[in-house]
Amino acid sequence: MAEMIGKRYVVIKLIGEGGMADVYLAFDTILKREVAIKVLRGELNNDPVNLRRFQREASAITNLSHPNIVEVYDVGEENGRNYIVMEYVSGKTLKQLVKSRGAMQADEAVNIMKQLVSATAHAHANGIIHRDIKSQNVMIKDDGTVKLSDFGIAFTKDSQQLTQTDTVMGSVHYLSPELAKGQVATVQSDIYSLGVVFFEMLTGDVPFHGETAVQIALKHMHDEIPSVRLFNPEIPQAVENVIIRATAKNKDKRYGSADEMYNDLVTCLDFSRIHEAKLVISDKKNNGPQISTEVRKVKRKKNRITADTVLACLAAVTLCITIIFMIMVLGGRVQPEIEKNEVPNLISYSLDDALRILENRKITVGSIVYEPTEDVAKGKVIKTVPAAGSEMVESDTIVIYVSSGTYFTVEDYTGRDINIVKPMLESNGFDVIVATVVNRNYKPGSITDQSVAAGIRLAPSDTRVINLTVAEEVSFLIPTNLQGMNITEAKNRLEKLGAEVSLVQLPIEENMDVETGEYINQLNTVISVEPAMGTFYVQTEGAVIVLKYY
Repeated sequence: MAEMIGKRYVVIKLIGEGGMADVYLAFDTILKREVAIKVLRGELNNDPVNLRRFQREASAITNLSHPNIVEVYDVGEENGRNYIVMEYVSGKTLKQLVKSRGAMQADEAVNIMKQLVSATAHAHANGIIHRDIKSQNVMIKDDGTVKLSDFGIAFTKDSQQLTQTDTVMGSVHYLSPELAKGQVATVQSDIYSLGVVFFEMLTGDVPFHGETAVQIALKHMHDEIPSVRLFNPEIPQAVENVIIRATAKNKDKRYGSADEMYNDLVTCLDFSRIHEAKLVISDKKNNGPQISTEVRKVKRKKNRITADTVLACLAAVTLCITIIFMIMVLGGRVQPEIEKNEVPNLISYSLDDALRILENRKITVGSIVYEPTEDVAKGKVIKTVPAAGSEMVESDTIVIYVSSGTYFTVEDYTGRDINIVKPMLESNGFDVIVATVVNRNYKPGSITDQSVAAGIRLAPSDTRVINLTVAEEVSFLIPTNLQGMNITEAKNRLEKLGAEVSLVQLPIEENMDVETGEYINQLNTVISVEPAMGTFYVQTEGAVIVLKYY
């Protein structure tokens, strides 16, 4: 029998193992949905330091509510084991995605970073510093949504120091210089880690490696982050500048907040920043350029008549040119230059970001069209008309096409557990109608038939109704009139009720009257029934009804 936690969560399988806890996929029997349960390992429940860290994670993340942060549903303790029930995110970690695909295109990396930075800004706004931002702690859902997780060593304003080394528990590959030195974590510590994650997405690897953690930490303290444009020259300089600023050695030179970093990410792919110079950050104090100028007095002969004559001539020439130009404009010979704007690439941007960028460009939005897509998350821009790179004048308008959501492809659900399939379909907008049937070819609770065929593709606006037929457990009262019935007739009757039947023929000599030589009981008729007639019978695996006869 499957293990149950908190009298409502049925454990399905182990899906992750960490230094402090194990993570299980489970099913919430009350709300009928899949969840992830993080359980503190047995021996650590008695360790005050690790227990406090685990409880701190639960406390920190419970106070957060953001679409890009893994949601916590429940926290509890059972039989000495502490657990956290969280949103189950189906997808890969960012580390797995980078490892399988390699370096990402700049627009995709920027889109992921905006979601990640937005989540971090929300945590900071609630007084929580994550301290362990890394690609392993970032989940990417199948629809492209980013989820920040694992607040196990998060630091809050009300936190008390647990150990001297607690400040440097984050992964050394993403560790800010000040944390490597043992200093207290700040907002800028998380911003540094975000910069390293951005670097990793654009290059496919972290910036520093070493044989020991100490060697890597020293590189974060003293070595500049390598240039992503050396890896890929097509990466815009404005994008690299985000990394340069986020990973400045001096935390005071980094972004003042995650919101400030987010605003820079929104515009870093804009055409207006295509010629942006490389950002140079000096850790030395800069009081402004010191200019030493030697002033030399030079005596000049004044010739006022010559100067006045020159000025008069210039004024006359300017007036003539102005008059000629106005005559040509009024006569239609010269058209004033019309200001043109180039359409930026808005694909994969959120609608709000796209509208903000267009407003900055002074481009008027004519209309917004919503369309379903194969793989673009709801609310993201699919395309624009005119397309990116086109030139527009002030009177032109642009049409933005936005994803109304992804198509849903119906699968073959036969043989699968109704308690898993039903909540999954309901979460995708389906009205699920369930009927039961006795079907000995399927386990009780498994789906035997469905009204919508596998492979059917539904748009977000399509009506989503599906009928599922489910095999029910066979149970009935054993008929009370089986004794004396023909053995074949009795067997058929029980099998129609869904029972497994076993026939046992008794020795014929036991049915003979010794004195008369006649049969005591009629041949081929039921003599006895086990279990007894009139009792409640449940057809489980291995169970049978035994009919005995001569």
